Amino acid sequence: MTNLDHDPLTAAFDEFRGQAAALVKPAGADRTRQEVRTRKRNRNVTLATLSALVVAIPLTAGVLLTGDPRGSSPDSKPVVRKPSASASGEPYFVGPGETTHPSRTAPAGGITEAALYSAALDLPAWPAETSSAKCGTGPIPFHNGDWQTDDVAYWIAGVAYADVDGDGRAETFARIFCMYQNDIASQVVAFAPADGDRVRTIGPVLAQTGKLMSICGLRAGPNGAVQVEIADFPVPWRCADPSSANQRYVTRQWLTFTWSGSAFVQQGTTAHPTNAYATDLELTSTALVLTKQPNGHYGGSMTLTVHNTGASAIPYKTETVISYGMRLVGPPHGCALDPSTAGGGMIDVVCTAAKLSGGATRKVTLKIDSPRRYQLTYVPDTNVIPLDGYNDPNDTNDRAPLAIQFRD
Repeated sequence: MTNLDHDPLTAAFDEFRGQAAALVKPAGADRTRQEVRTRKRNRNVTLATLSALVVAIPLTAGVLLTGDPRGSSPDSKPVVRKPSASASGEPYFVGPGETTHPSRTAPAGGITEAALYSAALDLPAWPAETSSAKCGTGPIPFHNGDWQTDDVAYWIAGVAYADVDGDGRAETFARIFCMYQNDIASQVVAFAPADGDRVRTIGPVLAQTGKLMSICGLRAGPNGAVQVEIADFPVPWRCADPSSANQRYVTRQWLTFTWSGSAFVQQGTTAHPTNAYATDLELTSTALVLTKQPNGHYGGSMTLTVHNTGASAIPYKTETVISYGMRLVGPPHGCALDPSTAGGGMIDVVCTAAKLSGGATRKVTLKIDSPRRYQLTYVPDTNVIPLDGYNDPNDTNDRAPLAIQFRD
């Protein structure tokens, strides 16, 4: 992330980050509902939305403060612009376990933090699913631990040393992040000194991809090995702030890598233990068709289906928006209208449910009585939300559109 010498902005960012970073969750049902209802009623802005804003502050501010009008086409390489040094000369972002003053010492053969933080590093390619369209390879001219183009930021978050080839001289390992818009990728790369105070890239050790959703730590292992800590959850900031991975729905484990002579090889297999506090809930809904009754009211029903596509059992609730004034008939166990959500002509039907086992499916049918035909001025939807924390990392299947139809 770029070094900013704009004190008010930096202070504001640091204050917010300190208060909210550990609580940020991936955009989910609450954010979806916020987007479709913003103009209809006031709702609390979710931390996920604020996270997107704060993540963008360093990138946007860097362009505004420098006044650099240059840009790049989607097919061109990013424009290189070295970040301006802060008043203290310290990195804007400090990695886990780091002090604000990078070390100027290293074991024999190793590269000091101070030297690595201001070196041109030839970075390996990033996985296709983690910003490879924007995150570039080397040489990336780091300065005080980070570097930024017009729309991409890179930073180093932690260094470790291990003599992987057994020659008595340590190799240097760094956890490196790349951020484009709100997408953060990370990888661990090995380096060695080269002639003329340059740095040579040995190769990649591990990159964030697939079930390996976050890289949270780096350390020397036994017998010349290097160890990387991973998480099975898209941790806020992708573990750039390691404290955000301390939630119980995040499973972390250390992987061990050794040098084969040409590449780093993992020892053993990645078990990916089952996380008892996280799973993937999927929601679908039938349409709510309200037919005119002899008393002039309109009546009908909808069926919500929640499927646990993961392995762990967790409790949840569903929130289904209908028109204010509609009535829930013979409510199923755990279901009721929530008057606290009234506003903008809407009200929620909230159904709280016990734990749903992995692989299981549960259905609930909601019978609705409407005293009249309503002209909908909102977008109906229904959402499934875990009760025990933000422990459903896949939010793409948590919301279902809801069609409400009146028939005479």
